[in-house]
Amino acid sequence: MRRYELVGRRDIRLVADAPVPEPGPLEVLVRVRACTVCNRSDLAYYHYYGLREHCAQGCYGHEIAGVVEAVGPGVTRVAPGQRVFVRTPLTTGYAEFALAREIAVGALPDAVPFEQGAILQLLPLAVHATRGVRLGDRVAIVGQGPVGLMALRMAALRGASHLTAVDLDDWRLERSALLGADSTRRVDGSAAQLADVGADFDVAVDAVGTPTTLNACVGLVRQNGLVVMLGTHHVDTHVTVDLVTWERKGLRVHSSAEPVDTARAEAMRTAERLSGTRELHLPEILTHTYALEELPKAMEQLSASRALYPDAGESPYDGPPRETLKVAIVP
Repeated sequence: MRRYELVGRRDIRLVADAPVPEPGPLEVLVRVRACTVCNRSDLAYYHYYGLREHCAQGCYGHEIAGVVEAVGPGVTRVAPGQRVFVRTPLTTGYAEFALAREIAVGALPDAVPFEQGAILQLLPLAVHATRGVRLGDRVAIVGQGPVGLMALRMAALRGASHLTAVDLDDWRLERSALLGADSTRRVDGSAAQLADVGADFDVAVDAVGTPTTLNACVGLVRQNGLVVMLGTHHVDTHVTVDLVTWERKGLRVHSSAEPVDTARAEAMRTAERLSGTRELHLPEILTHTYALEELPKAMEQLSASRALYPDAGESPYDGPPRETLKVAIVP
């Protein structure tokens, strides 16, 4: 089969005769019909391979939709021929086939195209990240890339009374308004402008993953407010916080990670139930589609991003890639 492999920093290679994986116990082999590029993990692995230890450990190409080709012993939830989406596979989705654990596979409704279905990998993250949002909460979401938009939709479904979307980019904020943001705030990314967004939110979600955005969320919430770490700190892996402020405000904090299989399964099953609803606005999140051979072109397009550079360092870019959200790769 054809498969792209990340073999070095900014070095991906297309292998024409890679072996097709064989599913073991509780594993599922999926014929990949689409794999969307993760705007944080995939890009960080691509740019920091060899510079950050974790960038050689994650799965490059992990947002998959396709059809079950075969199942291993003990698999009962899915069967060959079934349409599925996958969260955190065992092998790359930039290939004709990918292997995943059964727990990471969810049923994909017939009405959802594969290119949009691959985006559903973000849904369990958003489900778990917004688990602390309560009916009537005022929620600020800093960062309106794909995962921030998915969190926006989940917070709305959980009953938030007011949703404020914050971003560097006017075009993305227009998408936020289409997806249900009650108000939008454009900022230049500085701590001062982020502080001006407010200070009385019940929940603030960091959907970027930088020291500046995380600390800004601390300032955005009220006393005993909730701060959610949804953005991935792949570039700035160490973040300094003011513990005195955290103690005085009595903050609650949690991440979007599902640390154990029971949490993963719960979030995945919720995502599966929501996968067919129009409330997710998947067509508005998918902006580009490329063939598998064009993966280098997609990586180049998405690499024009400020988020790939250290928070305190210089960057040739002042924001995200122009008019780009999710990019799907189709074998």
